Amino acid sequence: MQKISLRSPATVANLSCGFDTLGICLNEPYDEIEIKKIPKPIVVINSLKSSFSNIPTNAQENTGGVPAELIINDLSLDFGFEINIKKGIPLCGGLGSSAATAMGVVYGINEILEKKISQNDMLKYALEGEKLSSKSLHADNIAPCLMGGLVLVRDIKPIDLIPIPTGDYYFTIIHPDINVSTSEARSILPEKINLNVATKQWANISALTYSFVSNDIELMKRSMTDYIVEPIRSKLIPKYNEIKKTALDSGAIGCSISGSGPSIFAICRNKEEAKKISNAMKIPLKKSSIRYHSYISKINQQGVKTIK
Repeated sequence: MQKISLRSPATVANLSCGFDTLGICLNEPYDEIEIKKIPKPIVVINSLKSSFSNIPTNAQENTGGVPAELIINDLSLDFGFEINIKKGIPLCGGLGSSAATAMGVVYGINEILEKKISQNDMLKYALEGEKLSSKSLHADNIAPCLMGGLVLVRDIKPIDLIPIPTGDYYFTIIHPDINVSTSEARSILPEKINLNVATKQWANISALTYSFVSNDIELMKRSMTDYIVEPIRSKLIPKYNEIKKTALDSGAIGCSISGSGPSIFAICRNKEEAKKISNAMKIPLKKSSIRYHSYISKINQQGVKTIK
């Protein structure tokens, strides 16, 4: 194979209480990535025009370029790759933008190489790219981006991922037009946690995971409380508490920060409910003249998808 085009989807990490352990894949938004073989063993990156095209084109500074160079070196390839990226996922938005680029590039290169790279090694390469933006290793975006659906990250050393069955829920996403860097959002988190608080958090993570498997909406509602991360990161997001209250008052199953933010997600029972909740969540931002992007998406059960 000489060329491949694909869609690499956004993801919602944490799902409220599941910091660094839970992530779910969306249909929208997504990045469009085209990868071509080139004669020299180098990586060339082009950023195609889009609303979010301000990404590094130096391979060593790009979350897709880093794993591409590692693959060339590790496999001693005598050819390289030209990578064209059209970003559809907001940058620094908490929707796994860096992970989508990293995982999309690794997936595409593996297809060109006729699947020579195992799934675990694909994830390891993508983690190295993801580390550029977060300054730490965590797989709660790249795992669902590759595998689709809801994924529990039990460990990354070694990689141990557990797919979790889900119902046909819809997600409403509101992305206020501000940047929150992943590394900054991680740096403000506490290094030590009170045992009683940690115990309540563990209970909620366990119950939330079970609620997806059992399709128990009432349990899902009770479980989506984050005692550790949300109270701190919410201060970085304008109108967060008002938006969350509006979503819940409008019938959302749960609402919280997507990843490191500033994107805010609400879980909804169906598409019609998602539309209603989306309209309600926009009101506080409109009143404050804060620009935003909004998305409504089903859970993407496939992950990265080849389109040509």
